[in-house]
Amino acid sequence: MSLAWACGWRSQAARGVPNSPEVPDNETLAAGDVISALFPVHVPGGREQQGYRPAVVVGIPERVGVPRFEVLIVVPMTADRDQQWSERSPALYPRIEKGTANLRSPSICLLDQVRAIGAERVRGYRGTLDAEQYRPIHNGLSRMMSYDGRDAPDQTTESAD
Repeated sequence: MSLAWACGWRSQAARGVPNSPEVPDNETLAAGDVISALFPVHVPGGREQQGYRPAVVVGIPERVGVPRFEVLIVVPMTADRDQQWSERSPALYPRIEKGTANLRSPSICLLDQVRAIGAERVRGYRGTLDAEQYRPIHNGLSRMMSYDGRDAPDQTTESAD
């Protein structure tokens, strides 16, 4: 039984994917590194990325404190096939060119799917984005996660009678 099946993976792409001998550890990874990772199967399917795919490291909790578990904060990527949804929201879906960080195809960073993954899901290192390539990812995440009070929902003082 392959590791993919042992972990409950159903994706054909994830089956039989070997661990890279160059799997980095949290001490050598940095924001902007592009890794290969195995993402879990989600129910219902189709909304969140799953299977073996590239992801951009955007945070390492160990740099802030001692986390309960060894995890990385990443943004999964998908192949860029000129999807209309990505063109309508370029700040939410930054594009990365083929060949950048050893990507085999043009890719889209899915900032709306930022997540923590266990370090054991990292299967390899692909490359590193330079500051100019990483800037749209950083700016999009900063805008999405900042709180300045303007986006707060209206508060009501009505009581339930």
